[in-house]
Amino acid sequence: MKIVLTLLSSVLIAGSTRAAFFTNSPDADAFVRAAATNLNYGLAGSLSVSGANATNSMGVITNGAFDSFIRFNTAAMVTNFNTVFGSNNWAISGARLLVTEVAAPAQAIFNRDTGSFEIRWIANTNWTEGTGTPMAPTMNGIVYTNETTLLNSNTDASLGVFTNAGANAAISFQLALPSVFVNDLIAGGEVDLFLTAADLKIGFTFNSQNFGTASARPFVIISAVPRPGITAISLNSTNLVLTATNGVAGGTYYVLTSTNLSQPLSQWLPVATNVLTANGNFSITATNAVNVSAPWQQFFILQTQ
Repeated sequence: MKIVLTLLSSVLIAGSTRAAFFTNSPDADAFVRAAATNLNYGLAGSLSVSGANATNSMGVITNGAFDSFIRFNTAAMVTNFNTVFGSNNWAISGARLLVTEVAAPAQAIFNRDTGSFEIRWIANTNWTEGTGTPMAPTMNGIVYTNETTLLNSNTDASLGVFTNAGANAAISFQLALPSVFVNDLIAGGEVDLFLTAADLKIGFTFNSQNFGTASARPFVIISAVPRPGITAISLNSTNLVLTATNGVAGGTYYVLTSTNLSQPLSQWLPVATNVLTANGNFSITATNAVNVSAPWQQFFILQTQ
C-alpha cells in the first residue's frame, strides 16, 4: 500500500493572537436604481440597498429597488501579509465589511427602514463608478441595466444575509469565506461586492467612498494567520502522526482521509481533531487511520478551521 500526504490550508480562524489585520478602502462604488435604469449615481456620497416596497422620508413608495456595487483592490494587503508572515506563508482567516449607516438621509430619493439584505462576491469587475449624483445623475458609469451582464449565479457567491441597524452608526458584517472569494482576495487585484435587498421593505443607506469624512467611508477588514506546514510524518502501526508548524492557539486542526484525491473535500473522512493550546509547532495523531492491508492509495489532508 502507498500512503500519500497532501496539505490543504483552509484556515478560518478569527481573532487569533497571531492574526494580522489589513484595512482596505474602496477604489470605486456606486448605487443603481430600478426606477431609473439608465442613470448613474457614482459620486452620490452615499450607497443604498432598498427593496421595491420601501418608503422614503414622506412614507411614499416611489423610489423602487436600489442595489450597490463596491470594489476593493487587495494588492497592498497581499504585500503587507507577505511582509508579516513571509511570501505566501499565510491564509485568510476572516473578512468584515464596515460601513457607516445613515438612518434618516436628507434627500427624499433614499428609502428608510430596517430589513435584510445580501452581500455577494461577483466575478465580473467590468464596471466603472461614474460621476452621477442624486441631483444630477449621469450616464457615464454603472447603471441598473448593467446587472444582467455583471451578475452570474454560476460564478458569483453569497457572503451572507444581514440586517441593517436603522441608526446613525458604524456597523460591520462578518463575511463568509467561500473559496472563490478567498482566492480573489489573495490574488492581489480587484475584488467586487454586490449588495441587494432580501426584504422588500428595507431602506438601508450608508456613506460611500467619496463621502467627505474619510473615517466614515466603507472598509473591508481582512485578517490572516500563518499558513500551517507539515514538517514530518510518521507511522506507528496503524496510527498516522503529523508534525506541523505555524499552529495558532485556539485553532481547530483536522486530519481528513480519502482513497480518491479528486473527491470533493466535503466527502473526505475526518480521522483526527486537535485544538491547539499554544502557537507554533504541534503534532496530531490520527489513531487507526491507516489501512495497511488495503491495495489502494490513501491520501491525507491537514485542514484548519
